[in-house]
Amino acid sequence: MMNSSNEEKRWSDRREIMTDVKVKFNNRTYYARTQDIGLGGMFIDLNYVLIPRDTHISVIMLHYIKRQQPISFLTRVAYVTPHGYGLEFEDFKTRDVRLLQEVLFESPYEVVRLA
Repeated sequence: MMNSSNEEKRWSDRREIMTDVKVKFNNRTYYARTQDIGLGGMFIDLNYVLIPRDTHISVIMLHYIKRQQPISFLTRVAYVTPHGYGLEFEDFKTRDVRLLQEVLFESPYEVVRLA
């Protein structure tokens, strides 16, 4: 769980959504699982990879609801814990924001585990 200083910096609520993501960092691809997602960012369980704070990484949500196309994000590592990474979204594409809003607020989602 996060400490209160990290929670205070959030500008949106997060929902507990566990789904698989692909993480691209340093010309390599890793697979992780989200623990929570909001409009401002997400927390991913990726404790076996060392990624420094403030690093920019690409995250791709692999599957959700009934769609086949992924949602991709450019993120910044906002904080690091022994359990994973708190990521802040940067540079949204309009399509991805709309799809993320659908996942968070409009539809009951179906998690499909791929990794």
